[in-house]
Amino acid sequence: MALTLRIADIPAGDRVEFLHDAVRNHVLPVEMTFTPDPADIRVDLRVSQAGPVNFSSARSSANALHRTPALVRRDHVPQVFLAVQVAGTTIVEQAGSQAVLRPGDMTIYDSTRPYTVQNRGETELHYFRVPRNALALPQRRLDPLLGVRIGADTNPLAAAVSSFFTTLARTSALDRPDAADTVAVPSVQLVRALLAVHAGADGPAAEPLDASLTLRVQQYVRDHLHERDLTAARIAAAQHVSVRHLYATLAREGVSLHASIQQQRLEECRRDLRDPRLAHLAVATIGSRWGIVAPSHFGRLFKAAYGTTPNEWRRGGARAVDAPDA
Repeated sequence: MALTLRIADIPAGDRVEFLHDAVRNHVLPVEMTFTPDPADIRVDLRVSQAGPVNFSSARSSANALHRTPALVRRDHVPQVFLAVQVAGTTIVEQAGSQAVLRPGDMTIYDSTRPYTVQNRGETELHYFRVPRNALALPQRRLDPLLGVRIGADTNPLAAAVSSFFTTLARTSALDRPDAADTVAVPSVQLVRALLAVHAGADGPAAEPLDASLTLRVQQYVRDHLHERDLTAARIAAAQHVSVRHLYATLAREGVSLHASIQQQRLEECRRDLRDPRLAHLAVATIGSRWGIVAPSHFGRLFKAAYGTTPNEWRRGGARAVDAPDA
């Protein structure tokens, strides 16, 4: 179950202590400093737990988090954090490295050595915390990545991983224990794949790349659903695998790529057709916006999926049935 904390609901004189306790109890013990006046801090914090995996999101005014040597020395299970920058600028320092994060960037840091996270002005970040041993990556590969910026210009998986965690944090999935538990394992696999690529995948580090392929493909499809040239060849190239390997992996997971893309596009069309803000657009334009170019083809697909035509659905004269699973 997700826990949401809004600092605005707390009396000004109690805010620093309240936030300090919330982060210590629900994320990790750290020291915190605020500028310019602690009484003026603005923070919204959302935390979810799925087994050993912790998800947290924070929108805040300027502040800094310090994992001090004294806190490091306390007995605890070693944890690794993946920080995903959504808005503003954050500087993460650990192990002699400094990562300057801007929207879309990521970095990792761990609880076994001191670190500082400086949020410059208004920022929004998502944090994914997992026990270090759950990543199953050799320490010699993980350590050089601490405090290193990971972005789309340095890692081919960065855009997909950043988008996945941002989407996850903004949905209600983490409010439901069953959904949160389901997403925990593939989330770890996705982080392992990201780090394996950044470290140079070989031997045991290469395994998570294949384990997370289906998840990465599904996220890539969601991000590019409106683009007409969303082909298997393009998707495979974006994930650095062959088309044959792509289809074989999806087949083992019971996923039909073509059917999945088609179903998602039709769902977006169905939503748009009932959106009053888009009432001025022709039905064919709605289909084209989601990659279904030929009007007659759009009509046939829509009726086969929902038992009604796009025009009838838009007028509200028929109730579309649920689309079959892909």
